[in-house]
Amino acid sequence: MAKVLVFGSGGRDHCLADKYAGSQHVDKVFFMPGNPGIMYTPKGKRGLIQQVPLADPNDFQKVADFCTENNVSLVDIGSENPLSGGLADVLNFNAIPTIGPMQAFSIIEGDRAFTNFLLTGMGVPKPEHRVFSDASLAQAYVKDIGYQVVVKANGLAAGKGAFVCDNTDDALKAIELIMVKKQMGASGDRIVIEQRKYGSEISFFAYLDGRHVMPLKMFCQDYKPAFDAEDDSLIEKFKGNLNTGGTGCYCPHKLMNNTLVNRIIKEIVNPTVNAIYNRYGWKYKGVLYFGLNLDPDNNLEVFEINVRHGDPECEVLLRKLSTDLFELGMAVWEGTLDTIKPVWNKQHYVDVIAMEGRSKASRGWNPGYPKRYGKNHAIEGLDRVDHDVAIYFAGVDTHKERGLVTYGGRVLHIIAGAKTLETARQKAYRNIAKISFKDHKQTDANCIRYRQTIGL
Repeated sequence: MAKVLVFGSGGRDHCLADKYAGSQHVDKVFFMPGNPGIMYTPKGKRGLIQQVPLADPNDFQKVADFCTENNVSLVDIGSENPLSGGLADVLNFNAIPTIGPMQAFSIIEGDRAFTNFLLTGMGVPKPEHRVFSDASLAQAYVKDIGYQVVVKANGLAAGKGAFVCDNTDDALKAIELIMVKKQMGASGDRIVIEQRKYGSEISFFAYLDGRHVMPLKMFCQDYKPAFDAEDDSLIEKFKGNLNTGGTGCYCPHKLMNNTLVNRIIKEIVNPTVNAIYNRYGWKYKGVLYFGLNLDPDNNLEVFEINVRHGDPECEVLLRKLSTDLFELGMAVWEGTLDTIKPVWNKQHYVDVIAMEGRSKASRGWNPGYPKRYGKNHAIEGLDRVDHDVAIYFAGVDTHKERGLVTYGGRVLHIIAGAKTLETARQKAYRNIAKISFKDHKQTDANCIRYRQTIGL
């Protein structure tokens, strides 16, 4: 039996660990550096998944040494930062089978300007865009162009580097935050300004093994805004910082059909992979995420590419996937993806993310995610959630008195499956309503918050 290590600590990484732990070939999954929510899950309690804290998450040689000492058969790197930092390079040097591209290849996510150059060079459709390294030139540009834009930090920003602007003032504020105030640090040294598009967002994924490509012919819809469109007062209060790393997701997408899947593969995936393998000669082993827009005129365009699974897309896709993830992962490493055919169950899945809402601060109030939020709020009600509803932990910690507590802005993923999307929605919302975050500074008032319209 094999041992797998999933490197990461959030909900996406917990989901990967859970899926590997369900493989017929795996008897142990190490979750590094992980999060303590694992010990509140059935697989964690049975020892199938074990958290392995790491004093320095950037000490990649210690990760490799741990894998060697514990006979780890496969490492899956869930997040973009360790990939950009070179974890896959260290593991490959130590001959440890790894899912995740080398550091040089992670430029696809870490440098939007490079990716736009790659895509346009291969004829892959992209919104009109310009790259700027001077804030004053960027500001002059948005004053002149005459259409709505999206302003994006060029580098990694944990999924929070894109500002969708309604008007010129919004665009100017976004440029100020990214390039002048350096809200995203060095990732904002350059920005990409692209035309804002309207339509349906599509999250599409493919596995690469250095020779072949295996598109996952199943796609989902991610919800990035922090609030529902109906929350006018909250939207106004949080103006300028509404986009987050994702607040919910559902799968399969309502637009899912074979014709559209084939279009995505032909127009987007194949030209991109052709550039990776043949123009650049990269032996890319891992996941490619394509963030797409399908507009009302049926035009497909790419608005981002990432080098790992999406979050929260991973949480619904892997629930729907019936194929053994360990077999798929080893095929990626061994270059035999052409022997794997993904199998999907017939369920619909909805992921609703429980976030930190308004809570009492030492002085005044924490407005809640995506702005300043409180921590150490006791999480209660997990034991009342239906047994067939998955809970994946993200921003959590343990407290010596309160037990499992909140620690991040996005705290829990609640994923429900059913034969129809509406039934899955109802089940997800019925169960998330059983959970509360107890605000100890406000007589244990419930400070949980979540969107109400995921899947609508």
